[in-house]
Amino acid sequence: MAATVKYAAAALAAFWLVLSGSAAFAVPPIDLDSGAVTDQVGAVGDRGPEVDAAIDRLRADAAIGLYVAYVDSFSGNAPQEWANETAVRSGLGTNDILLAIATGDRRYSWSVEAGFPLSDEQLNEVAASAIEPELAEDDWAGAAIAAADGYREQADGGAGGSGAGWLVLLLVLIVIAIVAFLIWRKRRGKRGTPTGKQIQRMSTQDLDREASRLLVEGDDAVRTSDQDLGFAVAEFGQESTARFSAALDTAKSELAEAFRLRQTLDDDVPETEEQRRALLSEIVDRLTKADAELDGAAAEFEELRDLGRRAPEAIEKLTADAKALAGRTGPAREALAALAAAYPASAYDTVAANADDAEDRLAFADRSLTEARDALAKNESGRAAGGVRAAEGGLAQAKQLLDAVTGRQAELAGAAQGLPGLLASLQQDIGEAERKADGSPGGERLRRAAADARAVTAAIDAAKAAGPLDPLESTRRLEQAQAAVGGELQAVRDEQEQRESAKAQLAHTIANASATAAAVEDYINTNRGGVGTEARTRLNEANQQLDAARALAPSDPVQALAGAQRADQLAAAASRLAQQDVSAYRSPSGPGGGMGGGLGGGGGGNAGAMLGGILLGGLLGGSGGGRGGGFGGGFGAPSSSRRRGPSPGSFGGAGTRRGGGGRF
Repeated sequence: MAATVKYAAAALAAFWLVLSGSAAFAVPPIDLDSGAVTDQVGAVGDRGPEVDAAIDRLRADAAIGLYVAYVDSFSGNAPQEWANETAVRSGLGTNDILLAIATGDRRYSWSVEAGFPLSDEQLNEVAASAIEPELAEDDWAGAAIAAADGYREQADGGAGGSGAGWLVLLLVLIVIAIVAFLIWRKRRGKRGTPTGKQIQRMSTQDLDREASRLLVEGDDAVRTSDQDLGFAVAEFGQESTARFSAALDTAKSELAEAFRLRQTLDDDVPETEEQRRALLSEIVDRLTKADAELDGAAAEFEELRDLGRRAPEAIEKLTADAKALAGRTGPAREALAALAAAYPASAYDTVAANADDAEDRLAFADRSLTEARDALAKNESGRAAGGVRAAEGGLAQAKQLLDAVTGRQAELAGAAQGLPGLLASLQQDIGEAERKADGSPGGERLRRAAADARAVTAAIDAAKAAGPLDPLESTRRLEQAQAAVGGELQAVRDEQEQRESAKAQLAHTIANASATAAAVEDYINTNRGGVGTEARTRLNEANQQLDAARALAPSDPVQALAGAQRADQLAAAASRLAQQDVSAYRSPSGPGGGMGGGLGGGGGGNAGAMLGGILLGGLLGGSGGGRGGGFGGGFGAPSSSRRRGPSPGSFGGAGTRRGGGGRF
């Protein structure tokens, strides 16, 4: 059954965009072809079936995916760098190994992720005893076959046939989502970070798309690293994790500035072609720096946590955490029912699916822990670490989803409590505008602003009489009306009056904007696999404006109020955009495959884990509606006969890779 589903899923993957080179000369790092073998020099010849059979045996017996790339030259790149970059660009997973062979250079290299199940000693043994002898005889196909057989022998007694459980389980549960995803993304491909020369050759439109892709991936990498760092701080304390905190802070700073530049491009002020390219190039440059900063700390971070060695105690703790969180799903459903009775759907739409999604993440965490326990029983530390990390991500998101429900209750209650005071304040401004209109040079504008504001208050009164009211949206409408009236009153108010009026409104406006931004933050974090650039950009700008408003509040409440009002508008826009993205993701034509509000039914929890960005492989990557992963994470060009398995994300950017190789 498992084998049937595995190959059925793999066959579906054949619809993916095939990105391959054809020139038999020096090439930069590449996107691998859709199959396990990328042969740009005709090295395999008619022995392709033999190579495929050996790779299939390795996959079936040891749950290891071997990908072989034959090129003429590594184009002046260090072989290891070439192999690492190609593996990242092509989205290889934790259980995948790339064997890169440059037949003209007579050099080769292999590349794996840090969590790959075989040790460097085992991999070097296969290279020395199996691969190099075949390469020395120019038996290119024989080298691939010997590599597959050698890795299988090294894994014998470890992963074994049943070790494929992690990959097969994921494939079984996400096969429906994969079908929809492939249809939706069939013309998209995964690319690596472009170099300076590549940027120069890009059209402005392509550079724009590239910058947007990297923004989403950079944001996901920072969010994943932030979560993983939280686990480490809880275990080892602030002092032991200071190096990683500093790296993450630097990456966050670069990311925030990149989003600010994106907001500049998105605003109403047009740029010249030259200015636009300069801003886009700076975005790419900053995101490249953020990625490098995270990667620079990743290896030491992984060594600190050492989940493979500490898996037994981690599993025990996570099992207890899962039990506690499972007890909170019932109260969360009750809270959602209370929200539905008290408010219209628009008031709690960002948390409406949270109970279902929390159960989905809990189910995923439970399966991940089962996988980790099975791996421990077989002394497979790499697989155990992967299961622990996936469980951590699932439980963290389950907690955030449940916390967001109670948080929304408090936010709505606070907004409802503040509405009468806000209405009274606006009524005072309306009265002042009407009194000062007579004899004022701007009298007509004052009367018009007052009339518009009265229309808003009347509409809110009518809505309240008709049924439940959305207090946050009503607050936002009243604040906008008051801002319009206040803007006209500035011409007839002295400076002190302006300051006092701004002070009276400021605390409430900041609170409302903060509540909206926090809700969007939770929503994007738990649905980031489906949220695109615009929503993230607006949220970043909202947070920037909020920070500025708080800083200005003591000295310049007038400017602070304007910033807080702008932040509230941006946060509301981010909420709308994020929900539109996720709705498209979950639609029948999107990668979620029409799974509705919660993904728990059809996707068995893994579709939700991919939507949540817990699994960096899977339905993630690139630009467009379904995004995510980490820098360089996610599926790239999947195999037509061997699907790469999703892997849980961890601290770092493009990921820490191991490798080796040499001359022949």
